[in-house]
Amino acid sequence: MFVRVFSIAITLIMIASFAPCQKTLAAAQAPERGTQNAARGGDAGRGARGGGLANKSPDLPAGAFTASSTVARTTLQHEWVDIPFGEVRLHTWIEYPAGADKAPVVIVMSHEAGLDDWMRAIADQLASHGFIAIAPDILSRRGPNGGNVDAFKLAADVIQAMAEMPQIEVIRRYKAAREYALKLPRSNGKSASFGIGMGGADSFQFAAEVADLNAAVVFYGTSPADSVLARIEPPVAGFCGADDARVIPTVKRAEATMKRLGKAYDVGLRILIS
Repeated sequence: MFVRVFSIAITLIMIASFAPCQKTLAAAQAPERGTQNAARGGDAGRGARGGGLANKSPDLPAGAFTASSTVARTTLQHEWVDIPFGEVRLHTWIEYPAGADKAPVVIVMSHEAGLDDWMRAIADQLASHGFIAIAPDILSRRGPNGGNVDAFKLAADVIQAMAEMPQIEVIRRYKAAREYALKLPRSNGKSASFGIGMGGADSFQFAAEVADLNAAVVFYGTSPADSVLARIEPPVAGFCGADDARVIPTVKRAEATMKRLGKAYDVGLRILIS
């Protein structure tokens, strides 16, 4: 569902004058294993009869079954850094686009399960499209025994810890990651936020907290209060399921408020993932 609109989200960021499109985005999924042979009269293999869960299109982000292998096999430059943040070191994954040109920064804001392989695979996909992707572990030093997200033994405990983090602290940590990334030698000074689920709500909030942000992308996540929307300066693109009873009422309210305030909020494509 998420992969179906990823290229649309990138396109909207381009339209917002965030960055030139450095790569043609293909909307089609990669062919399933064996289908090409079948078209030539060969043995299609089991892949032609399955759901193609092990496949990954080069132009679309990894799914649940391909995230770990995507991260493990990436050929793009990447690194872990520990960003100074008061008495804490913000453990952060950074991935760079190919080449040596300067590039815009995208802050990847994690879903409820924190900075896992899927979030790092999203960073990898963004880097493949020409962005410097920076994915901070906002649970840095908040795990068991002062550890990071990988110190939790159970995903449910990560989700609980993410839910218990004060919103103001979350935004402070994402701001620290953005400030660090903008000082990287390859940064061109432009930045956007990109969040999924809980991170989607964080991305929307972030747009109100950082006036010089160039764009914000929201995948799922509830919309902030009208008082927060009034402070938003950058364009926002939102994507969510049309039948989501918890999220959609807040999206419709935000859409009406943003329109009344004359602010850029594009949610017209959400029906594509209903």
